[in-house]
Amino acid sequence: MSDHHDHQHHVHRHDPKEHLEYAKAYCEARGTRFTPLREEVFSLILSSNRPLGAYDLITALQNRRQATDSKNKNVAPPTVYRSLEFLLSEGLIHQLSSINAYVPCCHPRSAHTAAFLICQKCHSVEECSNIPVNAMIDFVKNDAGFEIEHAVIELRGVCRACR
Repeated sequence: MSDHHDHQHHVHRHDPKEHLEYAKAYCEARGTRFTPLREEVFSLILSSNRPLGAYDLITALQNRRQATDSKNKNVAPPTVYRSLEFLLSEGLIHQLSSINAYVPCCHPRSAHTAAFLICQKCHSVEECSNIPVNAMIDFVKNDAGFEIEHAVIELRGVCRACR
């Protein structure tokens, strides 16, 4: 990987186990708690080949618990939302507002702004973190004097494979 994140790739092109281990170590180093529920939510997002909404996650968690005969089969939506907020605040996932779903961050080690290319036909999502995206953010900060609190760029269209 280059320092300027000049790349594109599909959301599912990463090693979920490696990403999960990184997240645990990252949170431990920062002194934040990576609870079992946070780990489970993150693991589901990592292992999915598509963006997941909160209710997709709640259903998947309930199904997992029923399959393992867990005593606590119910999953309270507020606890899942709190886990998502934690993962967002730690920079481990991104929220795609236009489709109300979550995807893993390709570069959780570094603060960056990503552009997401969302195909309206096959629903694939690619994260694009590269120099032009960073240049635009630098312009907004430096030339326009705008203090960015949160930035996710979403571009909807048709991917190369679907054209």
